[in-house]
Amino acid sequence: MTTRLHFDELVARQVSNERLSYFHKVGSSLNAALRPRRPVLSVENGSVRFQNLVGSALLPTGEIVEVAPKVETTDNWPLAVVQLLEPSTRIAVTGSQRSQASNRRDDLTAALALEYARRLESALSTSGPLETYERPTTRSKRLNGHLDVTRWLRTAPLDPTTFVVTRDELTPRNDFTRGLSLVAGWLGRTASGELGLRLRRLQTAVIPASPVPTYVNPAVARQRIPSQWAKYRPAWDIAAPLLRHLSVVGDPGRAAGLEVAVEPWPLLETALERALRAMAATIDGVTVDPKTNHTLLSRNGSRSVSVIPDGAIRLHGEVRATFECKYTRPGRNPYDDHVHQALATAAALRSPSSVLVYPGDDPPVRYDVAGFLGSPVELITVGLSLFSYKRGSGDALRADRLWRLFQDRGAAPPLA
Repeated sequence: MTTRLHFDELVARQVSNERLSYFHKVGSSLNAALRPRRPVLSVENGSVRFQNLVGSALLPTGEIVEVAPKVETTDNWPLAVVQLLEPSTRIAVTGSQRSQASNRRDDLTAALALEYARRLESALSTSGPLETYERPTTRSKRLNGHLDVTRWLRTAPLDPTTFVVTRDELTPRNDFTRGLSLVAGWLGRTASGELGLRLRRLQTAVIPASPVPTYVNPAVARQRIPSQWAKYRPAWDIAAPLLRHLSVVGDPGRAAGLEVAVEPWPLLETALERALRAMAATIDGVTVDPKTNHTLLSRNGSRSVSVIPDGAIRLHGEVRATFECKYTRPGRNPYDDHVHQALATAAALRSPSSVLVYPGDDPPVRYDVAGFLGSPVELITVGLSLFSYKRGSGDALRADRLWRLFQDRGAAPPLA
């Protein structure tokens, strides 16, 4: 049975001296994959502590390290993480020889497998196999396609009736379907029971009448699904980050499954962005500003210091609020540096309201702001319940929670 070592973010745990070097190695691997702002692991006085990391990773000993969020959650928190993944999300992946597949609800890899199966099945049932134009090169006795004259001339003296031809074909045998199939296979080796069988069926169904692929061009992980196959984009949101780790899990004989870890703070920004878009889609007059630089300090007409809010909304063309995400557990009052950043950002945009967004379930707290001449006039802190997120309904609920912050300041009615 594989040993699983359980950690909570920011909670130090003593480990044996012989294990310390292994934790240093896994920390270096995670930092290389995630490129975090701060290292995800710290070791001090024989204690190991993880920060800004959730999920699992494989130690060189074969043991699996599991890290749970630092805020209070339910066992379903991995489902929220999976539904917040974007194609650009950086994921740390290690291949693992799990002695037993997992179907635990608090296992991020198992949640990833379940959600991937659901998305891929939905795409296949509504759109059929994904087909793109490919240009294969074949040798044929029939001149059916574009003749590669150079290659044909090399063999023409010996066999002039065999032609080297290329032609465009609409086929399900393309890099997108190969990638989707590979990911289904990886996750199928991790999942247990019926889920494992579903993923293995999908592994072949997504690329019909073809052998199960063992390789795909890694460059496909950076490409977008063609617009005519939009139904596949949700599945590709999961597949693309995993495919960027082909060098880790690409050998089917070496890895029985995957261990997956992510940085959670970008997920909070994603949840905020989706909530603001849902607000703009429902409330008349509300628009969302794109993320861009706003001048805070300038000299001789040139910008020297700028800010980029995590979110900003306008009401009938006027800035209504700016938002800053902070993946932390707030104390009785917000941290000074968070307050300074939030107020400076609001001032740069001349916003009357500045909002600090946290990952927990913290109720709204309103502070009056002095000395900024009304821009801003208030600072509000609120939790966005990151780890209970559900896409769709969760966006509307969070949009409503945020919009209600401004109701008593003369804003429009809340979301229905």
